[in-house]
Amino acid sequence: MDCRVKENPERTFDLVIKVDCPATENEDPVVLWKFPEDFGDQEVLQTVPKFCFPFDITRVSQNQVGQHFTYVLTDIESKQRFGFCRLTSGGRVCLCILSYLPWFEVYYKLLNTLADYLAKEQENDLNDLLKSLYNHPVPKANTPVSLSVNEQIYIASGQVLKNQQNPTSHSYFIAPDINGLPTIPENRNLTEYFVAVDVNNMLQLYASMLHERRIIITSNKLSTVSTSHFS
Repeated sequence: MDCRVKENPERTFDLVIKVDCPATENEDPVVLWKFPEDFGDQEVLQTVPKFCFPFDITRVSQNQVGQHFTYVLTDIESKQRFGFCRLTSGGRVCLCILSYLPWFEVYYKLLNTLADYLAKEQENDLNDLLKSLYNHPVPKANTPVSLSVNEQIYIASGQVLKNQQNPTSHSYFIAPDINGLPTIPENRNLTEYFVAVDVNNMLQLYASMLHERRIIITSNKLSTVSTSHFS
């Protein structure tokens, strides 16, 4: 495992925020909503929103809606903490999940579910879904997880850990094995990278890294830049 990835994080995620895009470059993004509500790390709350709109905000276009991208922060112990983002409302609003776990596919899928809840103004269901995941220990690798509302969570065999009602599953995933090698097409980052970059350019990039060259990757899509960085 990458030594920069934190071992045994306490939770599957630390924070979820909904951020409004600033009107001008001289303004800071505004946090419209956060989970958990009592999250008190002011440094994080001030820093994370600034990474939610890594583009010229005066040129926001409708084609940025639904785009996923990821950025990475480094904590005081030199461990990576990932910000998983999804743009909504014509690129004017960003949903962001902050986690020490590099669970790209899981969090992109969860962001889509959260966006659906917000679009339907079902904030109570959204909070229940997040509580069920936030309050439960981090699932082990390759463990199936089915989340639902009413703070219920199903692990592995389907055993209900909280109350005995039959819930409707709102999000299902299998906890990734971060020690395993990525594969195509299962790994979204690797797949999009191979679609965007041809073999000759891949070899040039690899050779440039071996020679410790400075590399700048540009794209019209945030998702492509993000996936190229993490591939």
